[in-house]
Amino acid sequence: MSTPIELSATAFCECAQTEPLTTSLTLGDDLRVDNEACSLAIDRSAVFDVKIGSSPRAATEFFTGTVLTIGFELDGRREVLFVDGSRRSIEKYAGLLYRWLLDDTEVAIRHPAEVGGRVTGETFDIGTLRVTPGKVGCTGITYPFGVNLDRIVHLSQSEGELLGDRRTMVSVQYVKDGRAVTLELSLDPPRKQHLLGRHLRQEYDEIRRSVRTLDLPTVAVQALYKLYSLRGTATPSTLFDGSPTESLAVLRGLSRADLVRLSDGEVELTSRGWILVTEHVDTTASHESVTSD
Repeated sequence: MSTPIELSATAFCECAQTEPLTTSLTLGDDLRVDNEACSLAIDRSAVFDVKIGSSPRAATEFFTGTVLTIGFELDGRREVLFVDGSRRSIEKYAGLLYRWLLDDTEVAIRHPAEVGGRVTGETFDIGTLRVTPGKVGCTGITYPFGVNLDRIVHLSQSEGELLGDRRTMVSVQYVKDGRAVTLELSLDPPRKQHLLGRHLRQEYDEIRRSVRTLDLPTVAVQALYKLYSLRGTATPSTLFDGSPTESLAVLRGLSRADLVRLSDGEVELTSRGWILVTEHVDTTASHESVTSD
């Protein structure tokens, strides 16, 4: 992001003002916050958190809807900047912020670590993280790649040995051509890895919330489970025991819900479908764990 980007929004920072004001936010060498009450320059390395959500307690007096919360350090203290706006504008601001904070960062990455549940044997490489609207990827490695955020179906974190050191790694699973692909990465310092995790979870968590509201018949859920067990791709005949007419009706319903994709005589599990199944698996496992204690 070589050209500064200027945005106008209603913002509030308790360290510099007593109420929300129309504010100019400029992303350049630093994040400049300018209004009639204050002028702040926030260094890129001072930002430790970016979050979209309902108004936190510190700002409920002024904001009631969706708020962008930016945590940063100033003069040895932790401060918070709240930015108000529509959900759409807030998501746009957050996307630009994540790009400003993370793009062009050095990253240790293994891609793909797994394809269809099978370990590939790939080793870690050092590349450059790329963050663009709706997408993350890596350049400067043998096989550069990009992943659409709405393709991510699972995120996790683990400790492991990386290039001779003990490091925290992020595991990202996404869907490509109906199969689950897993990559592993690590950023330094940990603050940047935390910010990347926030960015990756934004679209993923939204899809999780939406699929939780779906009420599917048992036969449809069973078909999704079977498709999941077959690593995301199968022929229709392997998924159902009933008549072809009934099977087709169920498949069409799943397709309308964007849980499967029908292509060349095969059924592919979409990213929404993967997330729905893993949500069911996690919920079932959690319930069984509780009832067995």
